[in-house]
Amino acid sequence: MDNGRKFIVYRSLNQQERFDLLLEFDDAMRRWTVINGIPDDPKARRIAVEQPAVPSVGRKRRGRTAVSALSGEPVSVWDAGEWYLAGDAGGYEAGHLRFRLHGALLLGRWALVRMSGSGAVERPPWLLIFTSVRDRHRN
Repeated sequence: MDNGRKFIVYRSLNQQERFDLLLEFDDAMRRWTVINGIPDDPKARRIAVEQPAVPSVGRKRRGRTAVSALSGEPVSVWDAGEWYLAGDAGGYEAGHLRFRLHGALLLGRWALVRMSGSGAVERPPWLLIFTSVRDRHRN
């Protein structure tokens, strides 16, 4: 994945600490709900619950408000831009997706790591981890 793909971060207007991170994969956007904000400290970890994928959406401008078609609640586009794979191409399937974000607010490297647990969980949670300081180079 040499070319950047779209990412969008929606912020709930009802629940100020709830964000939805959407990453474009082929023709769909994979989506994770993140509580307590997108981490910007390598020591911080955030639980990210994967949600059903949604059709790919067009470019969004930061600050626009809308009603989420998924939850019916008001949301704003908190950030948008491009994301780049920073690890193994099979990282999503393996449960360890490393990527770079290049947006207006988010610029750096993150990882999504699927948590394994006991019992049958339909959608196991992931951890969203900020892994490096801001990238200064764009692709």
